[in-house]
Amino acid sequence: MAKRIRVPEGKALFFKPPETMVRDALVRPPILEDIERTEEAEKEPTRQSAVFLEERHIDWLEDRCREARRRGGRAVRKAAIIRALLDVAMESHIDLTSLRREEDLLDRIKTGLRQ
Repeated sequence: MAKRIRVPEGKALFFKPPETMVRDALVRPPILEDIERTEEAEKEPTRQSAVFLEERHIDWLEDRCREARRRGGRAVRKAAIIRALLDVAMESHIDLTSLRREEDLLDRIKTGLRQ
């Protein structure tokens, strides 16, 4: 059986050695995606949850995302819009006690957001 050739010190077969990654980071300007990932990592932890929406809700969210890009802004994700809407609702006093129907829920939320 033939002997295997030893890989010389500092010569990685598949991964860049750490000093090369640092040098590349200094030479290469940061990409917007890298900055966004860093900003997201610094935010509070998130959890994934399945929420079923009607077609009209998805259409509205997608229209808002397209509108943001079309008017020269940066892309906005549907999840970011939903989180922002929830943050506004959480800051408002919305009384959800003794609800009878889904229509009552809509009225209560409208009232709470107007106050």
